[in-house]
Amino acid sequence: MRKIIDNVAGWLVLFTTTINKVNTDFAAFLKRGNNGVAVAAIFFGSIFLMSSYSLYNSHGNLLLASVPIVLFILALFSVLVTISYRNRLKKQSQVSRMKPVGFNMDFNERILRRIYGSLTRYEYLDENLTSFQDFYNVLVLDFDENNSTLHFICTQPQLKYILRKLKQLKNGISYVSFERSGKVYHKGNLISIEVLHKKCDEFPPNYEFEQRVDSAFKFLGDI
Repeated sequence: MRKIIDNVAGWLVLFTTTINKVNTDFAAFLKRGNNGVAVAAIFFGSIFLMSSYSLYNSHGNLLLASVPIVLFILALFSVLVTISYRNRLKKQSQVSRMKPVGFNMDFNERILRRIYGSLTRYEYLDENLTSFQDFYNVLVLDFDENNSTLHFICTQPQLKYILRKLKQLKNGISYVSFERSGKVYHKGNLISIEVLHKKCDEFPPNYEFEQRVDSAFKFLGDI
């Protein structure tokens, strides 16, 4: 008798666990992308479609039967526009809160010119797209005071190393700060820290490169 009770209890536990897992998975599915909207569209679309079919059978009027379908399409379009609007508004609000005001590195022009000269001499920084004034503006001034950007043409692992040296010049600056600034480009594209980390792990910069960059920043230790 006890064995039967234990088996029944085990089945109940298994059944409850399975139901909970199905509910959790289904809830996660609905929250992923626009799956929730798609499921709702299929459900309510079926109802409106049946209504149209019923109207057509009752009155034989195609125009009248198409009214529920038109109303459904308009309602679906309105919902999709509302969702898109809210997502864009939320994203814009998040970007505005996360975007740094500026790097505001308090170094004089002579110091920054020396770093700039080293980066352009070895063709890590594109001198044609990034003038010294651009370099100065991005690192010293607030972002909303200028339209300057930095354009790097080195490899992504090399860029990560350069950004590492730059972020050490000012407390509070991180790799994410460079990404969110919208001021740093790599071969025409805004940088992605996730990609930089991945590429650096796969192809770390060599010793010769590190020595060149280190020498460009070495004198700052004496300031």
